[in-house]
Amino acid sequence: MGKYVLLLLGFLFYSVIGFAQSYGLQFSSHEVVPEKRTSLNLTPTEPLCLSDDTEISFDFNFTPNHETYFGYIIRIITNDNQNIDIVYNQKLLNFNFVIGERFSSVFKIDPARLFSALNHCIIRFDRKNQEVLFYLDKQLICKQKFNFSDATCCKIYFGTNDYEGFKTIDIPPMRLKDVRISQAKDQKHHYPLSGIAGNQAEDVIEKSIATVKNPNWIKPRHQNWEQVRSFQTSATASIAFDKKNEVLYIVSKDSLYQLSFKNGQFSGVKLSKSRNNLPRGNQSVFDPATNRLYNFYIDERKVSTYLPTLPGWSDNFNSTTLTEFWHANKFISTADSSLYVIGGYGQLQYKNLVQRYNFSNKKWEVTKPTGDFFMPRYLAALGTNAATDTAYIIGGYGSNTGDQTINPKYNYDLMAYSVRDSSFKKIYQLDVPGRQFCFANSLVFAPGTNDFYSLIYPIDRFNSSLQLIKGSLTSPDYELVGDSIAYAFHDIESFADLFYCPASQKLVAVTLFSSKNNITSVKVFSLSFPPNPLAGNKEVQNKKPPYLLYSIIGLLVLITSTLFFLKYKRKTPLVTGNQEAPVITGVDGIGATPTVVETASPPGDIIEEMPVHSSVFLFGQFEVADKNGADISRQFTPLVKELFLLILIYTYKDGKGISSEKLYEILWNDKPVKDARNNFSVNIVKLKAILDKVGEYHIGKESGKWKFEILNESIRIDYREFLELFTQKVAPDKNYISRLYNIIKRGAFLAETKYDWLDDIKSGITSFVIDASFKYLLVANVQAEAEWIVKFTNSIFYFDQLNEEALEYKCRSLVSLGRHGLAKDAYVKFVKEYKENYGQDFEKSFSAIIGH
Repeated sequence: MGKYVLLLLGFLFYSVIGFAQSYGLQFSSHEVVPEKRTSLNLTPTEPLCLSDDTEISFDFNFTPNHETYFGYIIRIITNDNQNIDIVYNQKLLNFNFVIGERFSSVFKIDPARLFSALNHCIIRFDRKNQEVLFYLDKQLICKQKFNFSDATCCKIYFGTNDYEGFKTIDIPPMRLKDVRISQAKDQKHHYPLSGIAGNQAEDVIEKSIATVKNPNWIKPRHQNWEQVRSFQTSATASIAFDKKNEVLYIVSKDSLYQLSFKNGQFSGVKLSKSRNNLPRGNQSVFDPATNRLYNFYIDERKVSTYLPTLPGWSDNFNSTTLTEFWHANKFISTADSSLYVIGGYGQLQYKNLVQRYNFSNKKWEVTKPTGDFFMPRYLAALGTNAATDTAYIIGGYGSNTGDQTINPKYNYDLMAYSVRDSSFKKIYQLDVPGRQFCFANSLVFAPGTNDFYSLIYPIDRFNSSLQLIKGSLTSPDYELVGDSIAYAFHDIESFADLFYCPASQKLVAVTLFSSKNNITSVKVFSLSFPPNPLAGNKEVQNKKPPYLLYSIIGLLVLITSTLFFLKYKRKTPLVTGNQEAPVITGVDGIGATPTVVETASPPGDIIEEMPVHSSVFLFGQFEVADKNGADISRQFTPLVKELFLLILIYTYKDGKGISSEKLYEILWNDKPVKDARNNFSVNIVKLKAILDKVGEYHIGKESGKWKFEILNESIRIDYREFLELFTQKVAPDKNYISRLYNIIKRGAFLAETKYDWLDDIKSGITSFVIDASFKYLLVANVQAEAEWIVKFTNSIFYFDQLNEEALEYKCRSLVSLGRHGLAKDAYVKFVKEYKENYGQDFEKSFSAIIGH
């Protein structure tokens, strides 16, 4: 009985985790060529035999924003060549349940449910009545006579299949999850399809394996931001978003760029007459009521309308002075057809002004809000309700007086501004976090809920990162969701924003960085909605524990423990006199290993070194060791080295590999395709000759892209081990941070290697290393781990040589070890480098750094 209680406990845990996550398999269909379409084969080795009443169930929906949806959802093929299919007929907008060559039933699914909800299907084989029954969302759709016996077995395919005589290539773009098979009312198989990579799907009950061709795993899309676009444009650009049509506008001095998230198209329009001046601090906004795009500059109190017929803008700006409203929040209210601008910063002053521009009379005014005090601030996030008559503003940085020199501080209030009566109301205040943060410009609300999403980031470093959070209007809780985005923050030169695509069900993050040479770097990222929680996250504020769940688990554990105790009490004889003590046995009768109580030893004591043979090191200096441990790095010519790094890094960073066209573009962009192909062939042979000395591997094409594969785990690569940590998305513990230190102690990622294509990858790794490091150090015992922390912070300096937090931890650790002179030397060295890099003095004193 204890075994069954444990099984139930396992399923309970699994169900809770599964419910909180977005997962499944997305099928590529008519948008790609047939050989790249997706197939799921549940029976790759042995067919499913219908020896008893059998039920096959699954959940599915359609992927939006595609042109063609015709095709097979599922195809079941018996060993006597009978077929059972569910096929979607796009022309008639209905589904056909097919047995053999006859329609058994025709049914429809409401379009709203078909695209946004999960539709639960059941195919049941009734042995007694020799029938097949089909249910949709627990309602019987049809039943049909179907002859089968104990000897009847079947193959089960979702999507395409290559079974001879029943091949299908026409499939709709769909999403599938939780495929279950039951027999005699007992669940035998469950394929959640919760994978993140690979061509296999595991059955969590019997551990059988289903095979997948051309998989698109959903779970990583809800966890990992994908960079959609990166480019540069002139002047200080600004952005606006058309939520209905899911179009992002990027406004620059001489062009207007558009990025559609419905079809992925990116286009730019050259203005017929470029503006003489696009001042720094300009902002843009899209009005959904009139479908107009506006660009405005608050200091001139001027709003310019985009005129697509020109194409160009209705007005120019004349100001050459810096704005006084950096990072102000804005929104358009349909309640009074006005643009509102709230807060901002400039000229050493934080603002709490509410400025309104009425589109009807084209006049600006400063309102005089009533209600609760709204602290002057910038770097806050704002979002509106559906009626756009209430704006919610959270966080920011400012001061009670507005004067930057008088006690500036972070703010964690959630305020509501009412357009109807021009008043502020404080809803709640978040607890001050261990590591303080500000917000990107917008709040995004989950449809039909009180939940919101926003991006937060620390403002005390240049190599910052954006982290998505989920909060609520009704309680001061928030949790980290998704992963982070590298963000170069330099106050007024940087800008970040967040948008939501309702049809595509995506979040969109945009970062802008304006350099001193009047060029803006634009980066656009997307994440499938809703985002998955960050596993193991400790930064969840005030979340109420699921007491009911804990009670059930506790009860099950208590029952299990009692059963085990009673069982072994009956079996274990008393030990008296010189009797030999019995061996304590586990569940399976195997001698139990004694429990080891872990001491508070520093993480550095449990580090496992990478072997020096058959290894590839990308952290620190590029180094390759052969099977005997000899360094063969010098055998890589510059070209062969870059070719190897391109294939290796693109293989492991997202599992997709790199196309020949991309390789030619990067390595031989000055040569015709034919010459580039010849150069590639010559250098890939050279590369393989070197790698043959390292271990067993395979370099080849898969789905049109070049990939690097290690065979029999014969080669160890530090970058691969790093990505294992990166994808875990857990709060770093001692073992985790030790493994990270073992990798990064050699130095920064490819520290002495510089390629343009490598910059964003390096930036992402740097951001992750620093975030993970300080998440651990925040809860570390500085006194107990001081020796190790000194070593660890030295590794952090490889990635960010002017990281103030690392300096603090290092100096305080040295002081706790009694090494005051070394702490002072580290501080003096840091101050000198700070001056050399920034041209100004480091503001914190040595006493402040060590906390005295």
